[in-house]
Amino acid sequence: MNTERTASYLFGIDGGGTRSRIGICDGKGKFLARLEGYSTNIYSVTEEEAFGNLKSLISEALQQAGLTKEDITSGCLGSAGLGRTREQELFKRWFEIILPKVPVKLCTDGEILLCGGLQRLEGFCLITGTGSIALGRRKDCSLVRAGGLGYLLGDEGAAAWIGRCATARSLRSLEGRDHLTTMLPVILRKVCLKEPQDLVWWIHHDADKSKVAALAPIVTEAARQGDELALDILQTGAAELALLVKSVVERTPDISNKELVLAGGVIEHDEILSGSLKEILARDFPDIAVLDPRGSALDGALLLANETNSFVGESCTSRKTII
Repeated sequence: MNTERTASYLFGIDGGGTRSRIGICDGKGKFLARLEGYSTNIYSVTEEEAFGNLKSLISEALQQAGLTKEDITSGCLGSAGLGRTREQELFKRWFEIILPKVPVKLCTDGEILLCGGLQRLEGFCLITGTGSIALGRRKDCSLVRAGGLGYLLGDEGAAAWIGRCATARSLRSLEGRDHLTTMLPVILRKVCLKEPQDLVWWIHHDADKSKVAALAPIVTEAARQGDELALDILQTGAAELALLVKSVVERTPDISNKELVLAGGVIEHDEILSGSLKEILARDFPDIAVLDPRGSALDGALLLANETNSFVGESCTSRKTII
């Protein structure tokens, strides 16, 4: 085996909440291994389970690639929460056990999605799924973000926000304080409740982010049928998402790649919101090209692993998250 590391072998991991994906490539970008494993996200499983799943994922990928851990020259793990110091320190310790002396970039799932979606290391992205966040990445590896505060504080335009707005504003509509809507009976059926007032208990004591986000398709379908309130929610959401992009773009005039990738389930499945969003972006940012993802988050992790390999021993803002 290549114990003297005369060649580069990189790994990238997209650490999802339910499943994690890993890829191993050679220095020319040829895949030697690609597989899925259990979650490596410490917010979805226990820390012990996440560590065990991470070890198994890397071990199985190395076996599939016909390599040993001594062959690996760099890597990248992207996962929710990995922009925070505590999580980074935890994963640094784990990688020092699993792959000693291998430089590994630790970053958020948003950063790997940006790089994979653009197939470049510089540019912009807007991710709108259960939550929402906009990111800009500079050539010096630094990130600027807007949003991503969670559905209780923000995540405007995302599924949980849409579901929360539908619940609250349908109750307002019942009192004549908002647009007319047909959504309330559908919401009640979805959450297995009988009376509108039961939603007060549900939202405060039973609902969580995923349950509230599950209401978003009700809004999409109602909007397709011309429901006044549903249309207003989606149009408001599109305007809020455009503000996230505006915040990032205006703070990063030095980003030369004027491309914005749109990703996430809401963008993919709600043509009314995404259509309204694209109209706003075309009007307000005519010099920015808006595009669908060119690649996956796993592709982005491998691009960042390759960047990490290039930056070893050099100066880069992102080196603070490389071990």
